[in-house]
Amino acid sequence: MRDSRESVYDDVLFMKNLGVSEDNIALLKNITLSEVNQILASFQVDYNEQKKVNVIQEVGNQNKWKNKPPSPEKARNIGETVWKTGEIDQQEYYRTLTKPSKAIPKVDRSDRVGEDIVVNLNASIIKPEEVDHLRREKKDWEDIIQEVDDILDNV
Repeated sequence: MRDSRESVYDDVLFMKNLGVSEDNIALLKNITLSEVNQILASFQVDYNEQKKVNVIQEVGNQNKWKNKPPSPEKARNIGETVWKTGEIDQQEYYRTLTKPSKAIPKVDRSDRVGEDIVVNLNASIIKPEEVDHLRREKKDWEDIIQEVDDILDNV
């Protein structure tokens, strides 16, 4: 059987939660108003001191990689250990990877202003003199195109 003091404590809190005034609680439980106020004040202190537990946060804080993720090699080993070949749906896993149904033809970008694809692609494998020659050729073509544009504008 519960202690009468504990029972009074629980009853006072229960009645207060129901909306009963402190005066009426004191009358119903045959205790003084100051005792009711003490019980309510002690409950507020107890309630404020309780640690509010967030289960998800507690589990997350136990993660050994919380502050530093595993290395790529370690992550790969974990994945190979946990999942067998074929268990991961590759279509689902690579959902954002675009897999074209037809071959995509290369686009000729050499005529785009500001792009010199040949120079950019070959710059690392050709000699500096050849790069200068290609730049001169490009400049010559730009001059010719400008002259043709001027002629067409004047017609």
